Amino acid sequence: MIRCGLELSSELPSLTREDYTTLLSIGTQQSIQPILYHGIKCSNVPEEIMQDFDKARMRHTYLTIQHIAALKNVSEALDKSMIPYVPLKGSVIRDLYPLPELRTSCDIDVLVHEEDLDKAVQIIESQTDFRTLHHAYHDISMANSRVHLELHFNLKENMENIDKLLNKAWDYASPTASGCRYVFSPEFQIFHVIAHMSYHFLHGGLGIRPFLDLWLLRHKTQYSESTICEMCSECGILTFYKECCALSEVWLANAAHSETTEMLESYCLSGGVFGSEEFKNAGRQKEKRGWRYIASRAFPSADEVKAYYRDDTGKDHSLLYYYGKRFASWFGKERRGELKRRIHEVLHSDQAYLDDADELFKRLGL
Repeated sequence: MIRCGLELSSELPSLTREDYTTLLSIGTQQSIQPILYHGIKCSNVPEEIMQDFDKARMRHTYLTIQHIAALKNVSEALDKSMIPYVPLKGSVIRDLYPLPELRTSCDIDVLVHEEDLDKAVQIIESQTDFRTLHHAYHDISMANSRVHLELHFNLKENMENIDKLLNKAWDYASPTASGCRYVFSPEFQIFHVIAHMSYHFLHGGLGIRPFLDLWLLRHKTQYSESTICEMCSECGILTFYKECCALSEVWLANAAHSETTEMLESYCLSGGVFGSEEFKNAGRQKEKRGWRYIASRAFPSADEVKAYYRDDTGKDHSLLYYYGKRFASWFGKERRGELKRRIHEVLHSDQAYLDDADELFKRLGL
């Protein structure tokens, strides 16, 4: 159905009424309903099922229009102030889909230089209806009544192996004829997708959508495969890249499965857009299990705690300040509940599931 929705095939499988209901559920979990709708719209689908698909399609079409309009407003504000910026992720990749609304997205992402961040926030707030929500380790979270904006000042994922190249993002960006907008080289665009996929896989798993992005980037843009392999090799994710490419070929080009792609597929289909809670738990305990993991998280590294608990001013403080903010956060009722649930998950983990996940991590070179 995805192949039909991406206009890569016209051979619709024969499905029962129950199959269509299941398909709608999977589409909702994986946020790919518009693709499925685009694939089945000419088939003989039960009317009430088609109405549900159509509602999802209209909802995502509306959101896409809002995202495109919001990015246009933000871009115009940055252009007027001569602030260089790079649109990221879905804002760029949706152009490769047959229709822009087929590439769903929960927000828009834009990268600016860190030294331009304060000015960019001021300009966006003064010239658009976006307002600042909070400061994170790699972006400023902003929103209006319709759209969420992540204004990145770096692409770090707090993973040393990939951050060493993600931190050089501007080295791979080139200006365009459109104001102060920059675009990444095709190779870095693909590397950014696969690096982000590796982060999500280690922190909860992946859904279907990133594999579609990867396949479209590799089949609809011109790039140097050897350059991408060099980038991935430098960052220790070459095996992961190759296996993700292999699974995307299974799904979109009907290639044959390997034992590893079958395992990877199983995990990708076991949850939603960002995997499952069970796989998140397995990722957390990849290096240490049980109480050893809990102890390691109580006192994370200095770099990690500084990244997560920096204040909105961006000023550097003593390590005691950052640990103080961390421990103070534990006293909130919602945070206490979250910690209690996580400790319970860790201490009551299915050890066989953790072993299987470890085997997959090893096969993917992670």
